[in-house]
This record gives sequence, C-alpha cells and structure tokens, in this order.
Amino acid sequence: MGTGNPHEDTLRRIKRGLSGYISYLAACEMNSAFSEYVLYEPMLRILTARGYEVECEYAMPNNEQGDDPRIDFVGNHHDNGRIAIEVKWKKHINPQIQNDFQKLSNYHHQNGDASCFLCVFGRRSHIEGWVPNVNQFVEFGDPVYADFGQTRFGCRIFELAPN
Repeated sequence: MGTGNPHEDTLRRIKRGLSGYISYLAACEMNSAFSEYVLYEPMLRILTARGYEVECEYAMPNNEQGDDPRIDFVGNHHDNGRIAIEVKWKKHINPQIQNDFQKLSNYHHQNGDASCFLCVFGRRSHIEGWVPNVNQFVEFGDPVYADFGQTRFGCRIFELAPN
C-alpha cells in the first residue's frame, strides 16, 4: 500500500539496495571499512537510475562563521520534485540526529516543496524498534532487513514531518 509520496518507489529501492549491498560487503570480509560513506555509492546509483539529478554533500548557506553545513544527498527529479536525504549508520544506542534534523529542517524551510528524509542503516539489532529522539521524524514505509543468518543488516527511513 502506497503513501502517495512521489519518492516512495525510490526510497523502497534504497532500503532494499543498502541492506543487500552491505550484506554482500560483509560476505567479502569488508566490515572494517564500514561507515556512513560506504552507503553513498549505492544510494547515488539508485537515485540516478531513478532519474534524479543528484548532488552529494550539498552545501547549505550558513549565516554563521565556519564551514557550510552539508546535506548528504539533494536530488531533483523532473516529475517527482526535490528530495533531501541525510544518512546515519546507527552503531550506537542513541545516535546524534539533531544536526541532521536541523540541516533538513533548514533545507525544507528554503525549499518548501522538497521532501526531506533521514535514512538510518545498521544491524537489525541496532535499528529495530529504535525511535528517533527528534519527534519531527515519522517513519516512511516499512523497514527492510536482509537476514542471511550471519549478517542481519537493515534500513529504515524517516520523513521530516511538516510543521
């Protein structure tokens, strides 16, 4: 059953693709290289395959001194509109998502028609049942878990709720 969001199919593919891809890398004994950045390449491939023009590490204008905050993925689709995605590989009980929320919230404020998402990836035992400590996120669709006995990785996506 669909949510009616124009990005639904793409987000479902991201969840499925990341879960399978990282399980494959684990089978290749690549666990020591695991970080959020390992998720970028498959996400970029899925987004571009679905027709998005994508910018990784999109720099947000910053009125304060210092580096501009960067959003992991910003994409534009000629039919589906804009999308912004922050990625978090959840290795801890309570990962820090306040900065992710702030970046997505600021992006949405500047681009009101954009859909903004937090993609949370990790071991099933780390992400199953986890609730973001920022209540402006609402889970988008069902989680996807790749359960192959040895490796049990999964992906959940949360949408920035409208204010």
